[in-house]
Amino acid sequence: MTLEWRFLTNEGQEEEGLGHAGIETFKGSPFPGLARESAQNSLDASLKGDDGGHLPIQMVFRQMSVPRDSIPVVDALQQALDACLERSKSRRIRKDTQFFELACAAIRKPAISILAVEDYGTTGLLGPSIPGTPFHALVKGSGVSQKSSSDAGGSFGIGKNAAFAVSQFRTVFYSTLYSDGPSQQFLAQGKAILVSHTDSAGAEKRGIGYCGQTGFHPVSHAAELPDWLHRTQTGTTVASLGFLNEDGWEWQMTESLVRNFFAAILEGSVSFSVVPEDGDPIKIDQSTLGALFKHDRVLKAAEETGASADLAFAAALYQALVSPETRTFEQQFDGVGVFRFRLLEGAGLPRKIGFLRNGMYLTDNLRHFGHPLARFSLSRDFVGVVEPVDIRTSGRVRDLENPRHDELSADRLDDSREKRQVRAGMRKLGAWIREIIKQETSTPPEAEMLLDEMNRFFSTPESGKDIPDPANSQTNPERTRIKPKSTTSHPSGAGPEGESGSAGGRKATGAGSGRTSGTRSGRGRGLLGGRGGRNIAFRSLRTHLPDAKRADTRTISLEPEESGMARLEVLLIGAASDEPLDVISIDGHGCTKTPSIQLERGQRKTVTVEFSEPYTGPIRVVLSRVEEESANAD
Repeated sequence: MTLEWRFLTNEGQEEEGLGHAGIETFKGSPFPGLARESAQNSLDASLKGDDGGHLPIQMVFRQMSVPRDSIPVVDALQQALDACLERSKSRRIRKDTQFFELACAAIRKPAISILAVEDYGTTGLLGPSIPGTPFHALVKGSGVSQKSSSDAGGSFGIGKNAAFAVSQFRTVFYSTLYSDGPSQQFLAQGKAILVSHTDSAGAEKRGIGYCGQTGFHPVSHAAELPDWLHRTQTGTTVASLGFLNEDGWEWQMTESLVRNFFAAILEGSVSFSVVPEDGDPIKIDQSTLGALFKHDRVLKAAEETGASADLAFAAALYQALVSPETRTFEQQFDGVGVFRFRLLEGAGLPRKIGFLRNGMYLTDNLRHFGHPLARFSLSRDFVGVVEPVDIRTSGRVRDLENPRHDELSADRLDDSREKRQVRAGMRKLGAWIREIIKQETSTPPEAEMLLDEMNRFFSTPESGKDIPDPANSQTNPERTRIKPKSTTSHPSGAGPEGESGSAGGRKATGAGSGRTSGTRSGRGRGLLGGRGGRNIAFRSLRTHLPDAKRADTRTISLEPEESGMARLEVLLIGAASDEPLDVISIDGHGCTKTPSIQLERGQRKTVTVEFSEPYTGPIRVVLSRVEEESANAD
């Protein structure tokens, strides 16, 4: 049987470069991206037991070097790469030229590096290779969904490009063994995503090409292919040719698998092996999961990829799943389904919520449903895990996921009636989560707070007079006297005599700073320090809700001591600490998180700000001077 590399004809002479949107999505972090997408696809294809539940699967990420001549029709692939290099040079495209120079040199070497991703215990990619089957959807589909169950997590869309992002040749081979009644069937095909080019015969070709039988058909006999594409068990192999490995790639993949699939690993739904060519295999299963969260190489990999905070959050979510002190709640929501919420309290926990589906981490918020779930300043430290209880609910959540599986939105639904129902259900889910957190983790006040806004309701000590009670003319020999704070207006930011104390802050050198004794040094925004040295004092701060139905807006009124442009910072006052509130508009106009306002000395300034999330509690206001050069830059 004759195999061939065949590229699509380019009759329209379309220009295709290396900037493929799907591949570029994963270029920033190729190894974590490939690990996550491969694991998700394999979990979605797991075999089912007699009870309908998913059976455990095993995945292996195996690096190997293979002889050049074992790659099917390798000379034809080399000719295509040479043609792409020639086209890139003629177009003077530096980035493409550099890529193909390296690729053309690598493909001429006697040994080629490969990363093979193998899964076991899955259905494989059901065929044959005709539209409407999973094999066709993976190899030749774009934006189509052919998964094995209603709660499967993807559509063989952007995620399948992760395998090309780690290939020096932008070339991937697929092989699968699946059950067709009592027999097993084998299919394999290669695919390259290069650039448009002119072949040796002078024909214009597109960048997409396929390796297989004549007519773009896959190979159906494993004997025609090298051993590294053979399958002895049901499942799928995805092999990236010319593996672009770098030091520590195996630990970057391990970190991604631990961080994203800790729940599935803990449940025993999946186990992983990452096998570098010249190193010991890394086993990721129930017995090693807890230790891997603390492993030095895993922590280093997270730091290198900028995922340290995400890994720490995943470790906290893992604790919520294994701790005997975790409390569990369940609730059904019309239009969405049944959800389980697990809540764990403990010092140092991040006060965040994680959403899972099929054992995979998705997101930490419901911001598209009015619940950012970002601040719980009046709560004790906790962490929460939310996940669907049944397959129907899991399928509904899947419908709301974006292609990267890290955000939920009803806008992904087409039916307007269904969209309204889902929005209503998800809003109720967010409100339910918040109410449980409020009931279970609220912290009672441990100290008194001085509220300046209450001054006008009490007499001042300067008068030296008691306020008579008209309802009681009897003399009370044990009368208690309340000595309220003076209502005399002092500038904010003037130390212990100021209204706020939040403005100011003293540098470590003691020079060139604000006038207060804030507890933080430097010029950053602090709980008491403000922006040291650049603050504008003000008097008579008043705030109120302009609309009782709008918990995300607040009117702020004050009298500045100076004129000029100033940054307005708003902080919520918590029982333990103050936290900044993100301002998204001021007087109805969109703005930065700390907007600028114009002040006139002695003239009262009133603005209405809109926060990124509802908040009706007490606030602290800080004004900091905008330097002249900054104002000009704005």
